[in-house]
Amino acid sequence: MKSGVLRTTFALAFGLCVSSAFAVDACKDEMTKARGSEHRVNGNQTGSINGTPWGFEQWSQGGSNSMSYFDNGTFKANWSNNQDFLARVGYRYGDNGSGVDHKTKYYTVDYKYTKTGNAQYGYIGIYGWTVNPQIEYYIVDDWYSKPSEAYIGPKFGEITVDGAKYTIHAFLRDQEPSKTGTSTFVQFFSVRATPRQCGHIDISAHFKKWDELFHGQTANLPTSKQGKKDATLKFGRVTEVMLMTEAGGNATGSVDYSYFDMTDAGTPSEVIPPKDIERKPYKGTAAAIPGTVEAENFDEGNEGATYNGAQGASGDDGDHNYRGEDYSSVDIVNAGDGKAIGYTAVDEWLEYTVEVAKDGEYEIEANVANGSGSGTVELSLDGKALVSLPFEGNTTEDWNSYELAKGKATLTAGKHTLRITIATANTNVDYVKFTLPGGGDITPPDNDSTLALVSTLRLNDLGGTYQVFDMQGKFLGKVKVAAGASLKAAVKARFQGAGVYLVKRGNFMQRIAVK
Repeated sequence: MKSGVLRTTFALAFGLCVSSAFAVDACKDEMTKARGSEHRVNGNQTGSINGTPWGFEQWSQGGSNSMSYFDNGTFKANWSNNQDFLARVGYRYGDNGSGVDHKTKYYTVDYKYTKTGNAQYGYIGIYGWTVNPQIEYYIVDDWYSKPSEAYIGPKFGEITVDGAKYTIHAFLRDQEPSKTGTSTFVQFFSVRATPRQCGHIDISAHFKKWDELFHGQTANLPTSKQGKKDATLKFGRVTEVMLMTEAGGNATGSVDYSYFDMTDAGTPSEVIPPKDIERKPYKGTAAAIPGTVEAENFDEGNEGATYNGAQGASGDDGDHNYRGEDYSSVDIVNAGDGKAIGYTAVDEWLEYTVEVAKDGEYEIEANVANGSGSGTVELSLDGKALVSLPFEGNTTEDWNSYELAKGKATLTAGKHTLRITIATANTNVDYVKFTLPGGGDITPPDNDSTLALVSTLRLNDLGGTYQVFDMQGKFLGKVKVAAGASLKAAVKARFQGAGVYLVKRGNFMQRIAVK
């Protein structure tokens, strides 16, 4: 499965509105104020909506588009073949550049909309700018392609509010278009873990959290020109707070907001403090060595303690339920008949409690994939470097072609903490296997009665992916077999050598003699 450096087309995801303490439920209620007259916006234009405290803006780069707003603040738009398009409605504080102290007001919005189309990227939610310093900010509730850390920067924290967790990021735009012309400025992002198309956003809760996280310190941020630069992180005085749809990258689509109610005198939502998750092995059992450590089964615990994730998976790619909401920044994808870690970034890491049975020099094989080229996975044990595992990868954008990255290291018996670190972005990791020469983790059947028992399972009639070992228990690789096809023929074709092999699927094993 491809790691998400490039923005990819997103299949529409319809979020469920979460009930809250607020009397209004935009997902179910109708607007109390009639929509009123339709007002067409011409070209790139800003203005005010008569009879309301709100303004509007339409802006586009390339292609064709149109936007209309209504007397009650709802709006709609459509666009075609746009490099970048945005339509938004909300508070605008003029063009004098002084802004408003966001601590003196409390912003919230209730909204509901539908969308169509596709785009290489798109942010849907709250948008605005600040001055002193100049910051571009987003609260992202939905998207056309889920924002990747390659474009929104590393994670600095999180907030759980309005029924979901949002991860908080910062990125540096280096000499890019801004409110003051071409300039260098920081972007702040809060990105919702699960997308939705209606609900309540406590905007000021995000402002407050950004104030806590970003209070004038210097950070080395990735930039739009590649590389990294030092930047000052501080949220300034807001010049606009608007509900927005943005779509870009040869984007074509439409949006229609049927519910819109924004206020600067709102009521705070409940902000749920981060959960304190006890550190322990996945499902309470340490991974055995010799044996296979499945990458997706990293230790349970808080981010920063047992893992450091990198948000990147797009839309409905991958398995978002395997580890649940608490681990949403780690992207788990399908790999053969199992799972793997995907959509990775440089320095993403995961830790595993392992139990080493015996001292010795182990052969180590990591099953990895990277469709953008060669790379490396780093292993450490108890905080000390263990081994680097290089691999060839490919440049065909095929993240389903896995290969073995191999190395050796000396381990001592006992319980340890193994860390897998991604040294090359976009690397998928399926598993890491440890074999002690002369004694593997697979015990061959030792008598004919056992063989007779497993043969009644008729593995040969089951389609799927099988692990293949030699008679000493050394893992050789995997074969995929269609239901009813010859397992023996598949093994012979894959390994091209006569001999006796052990073939395993799940808890069942069978001996295969190839002539």
